[in-house]
Amino acid sequence: MSRITALHSAVPDQRYTQAEICAQFLAYLDQPRTRAIETIFQRAGVGTRYSVIDGTYYQMERTTEDRNNEYVREAIPLAQQAVCAGLRAAKIAPIAIDDLIAVSCTGWTIPGLDLHLAGRLGMRADLRRACVLGMGCYGAFPALLRAHEAARQGRRALVVCVELCSLHLQLDQSFENIVSSALFADGAAMAIVDGTANAQGPEILDFSTHCDYTTLDHMSFQLTDHGFRMYLSSYVPELLSAQVRPFIERFLTQHELTIDQVRHWGIHPGSAKIVQSVGDQLGLSAEQTTYSYQILQEYGNMSSATILFVLERLQTIARPQSGDYGVLMAFGPGLTMEALLMRWP
Repeated sequence: MSRITALHSAVPDQRYTQAEICAQFLAYLDQPRTRAIETIFQRAGVGTRYSVIDGTYYQMERTTEDRNNEYVREAIPLAQQAVCAGLRAAKIAPIAIDDLIAVSCTGWTIPGLDLHLAGRLGMRADLRRACVLGMGCYGAFPALLRAHEAARQGRRALVVCVELCSLHLQLDQSFENIVSSALFADGAAMAIVDGTANAQGPEILDFSTHCDYTTLDHMSFQLTDHGFRMYLSSYVPELLSAQVRPFIERFLTQHELTIDQVRHWGIHPGSAKIVQSVGDQLGLSAEQTTYSYQILQEYGNMSSATILFVLERLQTIARPQSGDYGVLMAFGPGLTMEALLMRWP
């Protein structure tokens, strides 16, 4: 048995309104299509976002090396902040962690995030470590799966996701780039998946994955000489609408459940349109999608870390009851859909 016994999130100190970010983006551009860009930003469903950089960062040209060096400087302490706060709240010492899985797609360092964090936190030398890199917005799910497998062996696993999307702003006026610029933000989140005897918290029951290999070009994160270029096709909500209900129904049927029997839903807010499309296809109520919309509004899309923000909000505000089922979902390059089924004790 494996249980999620701790959740905690962290964001950088610098907070900006969507209007401030839009104005700064326009200032960077040569002859911007102001009205069209402002409309996209206003309709993104984002109210505020957090960033490790300020408005002066892109006043000069930034190479991939510049951006990655900033990532290493900022990502490690932000991840450490989330982890330390979560461990303190759970009253678990770093040396009591058996497995560490670090997740990111917005930077690169060798030695990796896992080694840097383990060293800073004073974790054991026999700690089992892994990094989940380059998987985008659903990256938390393969990490949670590995943690779940460790917990089923009686171990205690720590998952930490950290993404600094603001380091990869691209200064062009393509529709897809404007959409990405209106959505992505910085943040970190952790979860402890515990299989020890006295673990308390919602039980992880199962995982499911579906990848449509004919849609690889609809969501991507490509390395360029000036950072990673995010691409989010306008067709993604339609692609999800066509596939998400059969995917979830197959998954739940394996556990003799129906959509109506699942009370709590955590949908990765890739965009407001994505949450709406998934919610409509599954027939979810406004209450069941509210936390996804809230996280998007307050933080933006923080790639892999976002779903843990949603789960943390659901756990603390919705206060699930004993016997309640929950499903977490995220979507990313592939086009890939990931789902996790859980139950509260």
